[in-house]
Amino acid sequence: MAKKKHCTVDTLLSKINGMDNKICNLTEKIKLLKQLLDEQQDENAEEVCPDVIESEKAVVEAIEKLYVEELMTREPEGDA
Repeated sequence: MAKKKHCTVDTLLSKINGMDNKICNLTEKIKLLKQLLDEQQDENAEEVCPDVIESEKAVVEAIEKLYVEELMTREPEGDA
Protein backbone atom coordinates (compact mmCIF):
# COMPACT_ATOMS: atom_id res chain seq x y z
CA MET A 1 0.00 0.00 0.00
CA ALA A 2 1.15 3.48 -0.76
CA LYS A 3 1.65 5.79 2.14
CA LYS A 4 -0.46 8.94 2.18
CA LYS A 5 1.35 12.20 2.73
CA HIS A 6 -0.29 14.49 5.21
CA CYS A 7 0.05 18.13 4.27
CA THR A 8 -0.85 20.82 6.68
CA VAL A 9 -2.49 24.06 5.65
CA ASP A 10 0.70 25.92 6.53
CA THR A 11 2.70 23.68 4.19
CA LEU A 12 0.24 24.26 1.35
CA LEU A 13 0.21 28.01 1.94
CA SER A 14 4.01 28.04 2.00
CA LYS A 15 4.15 26.20 -1.34
CA ILE A 16 1.57 28.53 -2.87
CA ASN A 17 3.48 31.54 -1.62
CA GLY A 18 6.69 30.16 -3.16
CA MET A 19 4.95 29.64 -6.51
CA ASP A 20 3.52 33.15 -6.33
CA ASN A 21 7.00 34.59 -5.76
CA LYS A 22 8.37 32.64 -8.73
CA ILE A 23 5.54 33.91 -10.93
CA CYS A 24 6.24 37.49 -9.85
CA ASN A 25 9.94 37.05 -10.62
CA LEU A 26 9.12 35.64 -14.06
CA THR A 27 6.77 38.54 -14.74
CA GLU A 28 9.47 41.07 -13.87
CA LYS A 29 12.00 39.27 -16.05
CA ILE A 30 9.58 39.23 -18.98
CA LYS A 31 8.97 42.97 -18.57
CA LEU A 32 12.73 43.56 -18.54
CA LEU A 33 13.19 41.44 -21.68
CA LYS A 34 10.44 43.38 -23.46
CA GLN A 35 12.07 46.65 -22.49
CA LEU A 36 15.50 45.49 -23.69
CA LEU A 37 14.05 44.27 -26.99
CA ASP A 38 12.26 47.59 -27.53
CA GLU A 39 15.47 49.50 -26.85
CA GLN A 40 17.43 47.25 -29.20
CA GLN A 41 14.79 47.66 -31.90
CA ASP A 42 14.98 51.44 -31.54
CA GLU A 43 18.77 51.33 -31.92
CA ASN A 44 18.50 49.19 -35.04
CA ALA A 45 15.91 51.42 -36.68
CA GLU A 46 17.16 52.60 -40.02
CA GLU A 47 17.91 56.30 -40.17
CA VAL A 48 16.40 58.08 -43.17
CA CYS A 49 18.34 60.84 -44.84
CA PRO A 50 16.34 64.08 -45.29
CA ASP A 51 17.72 64.43 -48.83
CA VAL A 52 16.23 61.07 -49.77
CA ILE A 53 12.83 62.13 -48.45
CA GLU A 54 12.96 65.39 -50.41
CA SER A 55 14.06 63.52 -53.52
CA GLU A 56 11.16 61.08 -53.25
CA LYS A 57 8.72 63.97 -52.80
CA ALA A 58 10.14 65.69 -55.88
CA VAL A 59 9.73 62.52 -57.95
CA VAL A 60 6.09 62.17 -56.86
CA GLU A 61 5.39 65.81 -57.69
CA ALA A 62 7.02 65.44 -61.12
CA ILE A 63 4.94 62.35 -61.90
CA GLU A 64 1.76 64.13 -60.77
CA LYS A 65 2.58 67.12 -62.96
CA LEU A 66 3.21 64.91 -66.00
CA TYR A 67 -0.02 63.02 -65.38
CA VAL A 68 -2.06 66.23 -65.11
CA GLU A 69 -0.45 67.63 -68.26
CA GLU A 70 -1.26 64.43 -70.13
CA LEU A 71 -4.89 64.62 -69.01
CA MET A 72 -5.12 68.25 -70.13
CA THR A 73 -3.94 67.42 -73.66
CA ARG A 74 -6.49 64.66 -74.20
CA GLU A 75 -9.70 65.28 -76.08
CA PRO A 76 -12.85 64.79 -73.99
CA GLU A 77 -14.53 61.44 -74.50
CA GLY A 78 -18.28 60.93 -74.51
CA ASP A 79 -21.16 63.40 -74.24
CA ALA A 80 -20.32 64.81 -70.83
